[in-house]
Amino acid sequence: MKHLAAYLLLNLAGKTPKAKDIKELLDSVGIEGDDDRIKSLLSELDGKDIDER
Repeated sequence: MKHLAAYLLLNLAGKTPKAKDIKELLDSVGIEGDDDRIKSLLSELDGKDIDER
């Protein structure tokens, strides 16, 4: 869930989140990001419009 939250925060800021961005955001608040989960999240969200309802 923390990985998704980081993704959505970065998206809200107008960025297209990449693994590095998510990991840096999580690290900035003292949370260690899991590379495999980040990769899986990005794979699942690839090609999807987050703003679509």
